[in-house]
Formats: sequence, C-alpha cells, structure tokens
Amino acid sequence: MARRGGLAASGPILAAALLWGTLWVPLRALDAAGAGGALFTACGFLLPLAVLAPFAPRRWPALRRASAALPAAGVGLALSISLYCEGLLRGSVARVVLLFYLMPVWTTLFARLHLAQPITPRRLAAIALGLAGLAAVYGPALAGARPGVASDWMGLAAGLAWAATLVFFLPAAGEAPFDRVLAQFGFLAPVYLLVSALPGAREAGALGAPDLPVALAWVLIFSLCWLLPAVWLTVVGASRLEPGRAAVLFMLEVAVALVSAALLAGEPLGASEGLGAALIAGAGALELAAPGTRPP
Repeated sequence: MARRGGLAASGPILAAALLWGTLWVPLRALDAAGAGGALFTACGFLLPLAVLAPFAPRRWPALRRASAALPAAGVGLALSISLYCEGLLRGSVARVVLLFYLMPVWTTLFARLHLAQPITPRRLAAIALGLAGLAAVYGPALAGARPGVASDWMGLAAGLAWAATLVFFLPAAGEAPFDRVLAQFGFLAPVYLLVSALPGAREAGALGAPDLPVALAWVLIFSLCWLLPAVWLTVVGASRLEPGRAAVLFMLEVAVALVSAALLAGEPLGASEGLGAALIAGAGALELAAPGTRPP
C-alpha cells in the first residue's frame, strides 16, 4: 500500500516539529516555578496516559492481537524522548541537539540495511544541507564545550533510539495511531525516571507552597498542549512517510527552536544562526518536493 506524498502527508511531521521546537517554553516555565525535578517532569509524561486510558477498552481486542513490535516501538520512542529531554536539562543544548540530529543519517542507513531502501542523491543532498545547517549554528558552541559528558551521550543515544524505532519497529507496529501513542505513553514515565536516575542526575528545585499552583498549571500545559499533540502528530506522520524522509523533515525543529527562542526569549539570532536555519529549511524543502513512498 503506497503512502501519500506531498505536503498533506508531511503536514503532521511539520506540525510536530513546531511543537518539539518550542518545547523549551513549558520546560523553562517549570524550572522557573522551582519544579525542575524529575518527578514533575514524569508527571507531565504520565498525564496523557490518563487522558487516553478511557478510550483504550474499545481498542483492547486489537491491542491483544498486536505483535511484539508495538510495545517495542513504545519503549523505543519513550527512551528517545526521555534521553533527549534529560540531556537538554543536564548539559549543553547545542551539543545535545547536534548529536540527536545525526538521527537522519542513522535512519537512512538503517532503512538501507533493513528495508533495502535506496539512498537517492536528493536524500544525500537533504542530509548534507541539514548537517551543514547544524554545523553553522552550533559549531562555535561546540568548539568550547567539554567533550564526553553524560548529556552528550544522551543526545547521541536519543537519536539512535529514534532512528531504530522508525525503521525496525514502527512499520510493523500496526496502523492505528491510537495504539502506537498509547504504547509510548505507557512506558514514557517509568523510562524517564530510570533515565533521570543515571549518574549525574539533577537536583530537584525547591518548591514552596505559593509556587505549587503555578508548577501544576505548567505541568498541565506541558503535557496536554505540547507533549500529547506532538507525540500524536509524530506517530501519524511517521506512519505516512518512509523513515528517511520523516527524519529529515524533523530537522526543521532546529530552525523552529532558534527562531522561537529569538522571538520569545530574546536570545541572539545572528548570521550563523540565520544561515543554519536557512540550510535546515532547505533540507526540508528538498524532501517536500520529493514524492513520499511507503516502506514495505
């Protein structure tokens, strides 16, 4: 069965990139409220499961018949998101994002090995543009950062986990987006708590009684306005596109993060950042211009 190509099929991925690229907004607000500890973040990961649970019984027969690929996909995506978020909170955002967004390279290689998908000149050009954009944005920051810290490995492992899930598990995990999303949120909170307990864990911020309502409000906003729709759109988009194309389109998240931080947080957007955002947008435009196909 052929997947749809063009903007209609790519739209969910582009919308997800917009949400992932602005994820720093609720996370920064949680930190400002003194709720930067792992338990509050885990609550944000757990809340969508409570929203989805009432609809699960009608899907129970299909869930019982699901192959082992469904829980494997849930664990893989949960691990990727957990590593990525914890890496961003622990270390250099520049290094973590750069290492995570080597993900299109891993996805393309995995798809070639596992699905026998060709690596086209257009795909190679898109990957090259995206990586050049990342280098333009983060090159100066990387030069002065301390190598080999835990957050670096978290960023790299998050990208590998995401790529492996896209290629090895999601194609066999069934077509129903609800089942895939439910499987992911079923594992996300416990997986995140395990990841947050790795050596070098952050200390929880002091949370006073006056801060609690604000912190809880931002947990709700983070969970229901950002996380749940971002995951849903990601799963729907990944089911419509072949893995390599989806991975390249996700690189637009970097441009979204740069522009949103400049507009909303007053962070500098200089020539290197502008060049990087343009190159990354060019990578996405190359993919949007190509017909999408469904992996076997």
